[in-house]
Amino acid sequence: MTTPRTGQDTATGTDRDAKYAEPGYEDKSMGQAVDQDQELAEQLLDEEGGDADAAERRFRDESAGSPALKRQQG
Repeated sequence: MTTPRTGQDTATGTDRDAKYAEPGYEDKSMGQAVDQDQELAEQLLDEEGGDADAAERRFRDESAGSPALKRQQG
């Protein structure tokens, strides 16, 4: 389990786990986004007992960018 980082500058302030439902979230740094997505993917894969399909389904709903993905998919 990873220790949550605090005090990092992100598009939503310092809450790394905030959902990005407002325009402008794309301003989050690429490194921050990649790190956050990687940590979440690993956590979900672990929680799903290695079931990559189940982890991927959850990632689509739980990632910070999920609101934008849902808008893009209609």
